Amino acid sequence: MPTETKATLDLNLTRAGYFLDLHESVHGGGQGAPRNPVRELPRAAVVFAIGGFDSYLSDVSAEVIVKLLQRDLPEAQIRDILKRVQNEIPTLPLELALVPNHEDRVHRIQEAVADHFHNRVSNHGKKAASRTIELLGGKAQNLWSALNGCGFANAAEELEEWTTKRHEIVHQGKTVRVHRTQARNCIELIGGIADRIDNQASQTLAQ
Repeated sequence: MPTETKATLDLNLTRAGYFLDLHESVHGGGQGAPRNPVRELPRAAVVFAIGGFDSYLSDVSAEVIVKLLQRDLPEAQIRDILKRVQNEIPTLPLELALVPNHEDRVHRIQEAVADHFHNRVSNHGKKAASRTIELLGGKAQNLWSALNGCGFANAAEELEEWTTKRHEIVHQGKTVRVHRTQARNCIELIGGIADRIDNQASQTLAQ
């Protein structure tokens, strides 16, 4: 069963695809570059998809950690993350003590852990994907080899390239050349990587 975080990513990848659908409806198979602002839509799709994936890596880590905490004592790696969260928010125990509802307390803890990953951990590119699947109990090598074996050749390197392109667009304002077909391939790649990371999350939660 997919995580709640994966459902959010799937929605965002669908939205990224809408940019490309709009681009196709306006420009179709016309020759040459489309007029502005239509030509920005493939770049926007990439920015949206990669940004959604980066967020997914942080949020799925927090979701799984908090669910595991509710049923067993944490392992050393998880305990270290919790220590860092408490160092970042020293008042968290007092804040939680004043929340009367158990589900609200759990949600507040998950938010704090997710904020740690968003703000303190560089969750971008192939290293982040590898680190996330290993945090969830899997192996990075298995992730990339499985992807390479089902049509996503050089998945790790392609993810890194798209992450770099997003950085150049968002942080440097570069007009990175992205065709509609390439942007669709990017969205499909993100979906394939996330599917396998989420499968690992589900396996870990089912143990």
